[in-house]
Amino acid sequence: MPNPASPVPAPWPAPPRPEPGCAHCADLENRRTTAREQYDRSAETDCNVMLRRHLREVHPRSSR
Repeated sequence: MPNPASPVPAPWPAPPRPEPGCAHCADLENRRTTAREQYDRSAETDCNVMLRRHLREVHPRSSR
């Protein structure tokens, strides 16, 4: 039986999804995919941060 006092790690947040039809979103998605394929987690995380920022600033009302 698990110890209820032990901390439970939080799940990783889902990666941001690009807005369909947006060239900048598509570019960041492609860069993120390349980084993931090359096991470059730092670059992958950078792309996630840039994509989240772009989505917040350019597509604030999209239905993600």
